[in-house]
Amino acid sequence: MLATMQKLPASSLLFAARWGRSVAPLAISLGCLISPCLISLADAQQKPAAGSKGAAKSAAPGAKSAANTPTGEKPAPSKTTDTKSTGAKPATPTAPPPAGATPPGPAGDELDDLDLKEDLNLVSREELQDFLESMGQSVDEGKLTEFNRSIDWDGMSAKASRGFQIPVKSKGKFLSEFRDAQDADTGFSGQVVRSATRGGSYTLVKIHEVGAETRAMFRMVLPEDGGFNYHDYVLGRVGGQLKATDVYIYGAGEMLTSTMRRAMIISAASQGPEWLKGLTGRDLDMAKSAKQIREYSDLAAKGDPEGVLARHAKLPKSVQSEKGVLLVRLYAATQIDDKTQEEALADIRKSDPKDYAGDLQCLASYLSAQKYTQFEKAVVRLNKAVGGDPYLNVVLAGMEVERQDYKKARELLEEAVTADDTVIDAWWSLVTVSLREKDFAATIKYLDRLATDFSVDVGDVTKNAEYADFVKSPEFAKWKQPSKTADKGRKSKG
Repeated sequence: MLATMQKLPASSLLFAARWGRSVAPLAISLGCLISPCLISLADAQQKPAAGSKGAAKSAAPGAKSAANTPTGEKPAPSKTTDTKSTGAKPATPTAPPPAGATPPGPAGDELDDLDLKEDLNLVSREELQDFLESMGQSVDEGKLTEFNRSIDWDGMSAKASRGFQIPVKSKGKFLSEFRDAQDADTGFSGQVVRSATRGGSYTLVKIHEVGAETRAMFRMVLPEDGGFNYHDYVLGRVGGQLKATDVYIYGAGEMLTSTMRRAMIISAASQGPEWLKGLTGRDLDMAKSAKQIREYSDLAAKGDPEGVLARHAKLPKSVQSEKGVLLVRLYAATQIDDKTQEEALADIRKSDPKDYAGDLQCLASYLSAQKYTQFEKAVVRLNKAVGGDPYLNVVLAGMEVERQDYKKARELLEEAVTADDTVIDAWWSLVTVSLREKDFAATIKYLDRLATDFSVDVGDVTKNAEYADFVKSPEFAKWKQPSKTADKGRKSKG
């Protein structure tokens, strides 16, 4: 039931120095109907240069927080509370939400401190830090079971299934199957843990408040620069223990419980009409259209954009405006023409004026079509929504590399590492820019920084075409005796 990764046209990009490729397909996941989607800006199947081990080092305690927006402008004063790293290596409200879903939203007044509100029953800064550190460490170490203990799956399943009248004898099995699906490679927990343990990262960005909810936002970056997303966890107490009680996924534009509910409705519809008692409105319309929705998703997965749009037009009006359905339509529209894409994006914004999932979905097509202004505006909007993240400077720097404005790319990347020197992708991108500018002294400086601070074994750069001019330079001849970076990387790894 989970959608597969779909690839869009090739375009040059970001981390050529790291992976030895200057041209990489852009990919985007389509999993909006059933699974959380991941926004991708590079081919997740890329292979690193010979000998390269690009594992990211997690953010160090006390690392500098974001100080600049991707455009170089200072953000509005923030009350976001700094917290130490989670130890992990390294999404806006649907309108209207399905019944039983918590009203989501990426924005909100942030906390003055971590002595949190009594009505949330979160008692201390230390407890919250310990919880998030343990949660991140579980991801970093690939401990799926422990990560799942941080999440109130039972409560989320109950919320997602609210209003269903599932036969008692079937309810336990039905809900457990949806719970277990989250551990699969394409499920939520499985995506997070497997991505982080295969070279990706999962990094705490901030702790903040949305309405009466206290949340912790993580940035998810896929392995080998395969994409990124933001997960905004709602925190609360369950049975006296601190847990994540839901998670807002920026790339899907809704709470995970909303995604789960949609899947439950479509699945329950095949069980018989008695399963649908209690459903009303759009939920009931969706259940009655379950077969058409499955076909709609299948057409998208098979790469038939015209078929997707034709099927969309035949769905009930209430179902057409469902966030996941709209995002699949937008995905198909990006493969047809600009006018169709803009119409689909406009309908998403009409349904949800605060949406950022549509922007995320369009990033790949903007870049491949060299629509740099639209690409930049979308990233800046996202940066504002998440409250400022230096990683998005790296995304914008990739655009500047694409149009060969290396000076601007370098400025964006320098801002990123000044704001947070633990963002490893920024350092790799600085290597790329230094190679393009033929500033080989800077190349050496950045490679040495990667070795000493991130335990990276750069390997034999002579086998990577991106380094060809560097290898011929006097700077390389002096640097390679001995191969300092590789030696330092191996030593620091023990």
